[in-house]
Amino acid sequence: MFYLKTEIDGEMYKVEIYDDEIFTTCLLCGNEIQVDAHTIIDVLRNGGDFASTAISCGCNPEKPKLIRIK
Repeated sequence: MFYLKTEIDGEMYKVEIYDDEIFTTCLLCGNEIQVDAHTIIDVLRNGGDFASTAISCGCNPEKPKLIRIK
């Protein structure tokens, strides 16, 4: 099981996450995108991380789908 852990008002919370529950927003238009396991694997295999990676929904075909921000 994977989960997110955060502290809110001094209390620790854990939220289980599943591969069909991971979302982001398109860096170009702001649309919500569901991120599949293959995309996550691709990001991590190529040295990326969740904070420095942005994804496009394809609204602008001239831009790549995965963009690493540093």
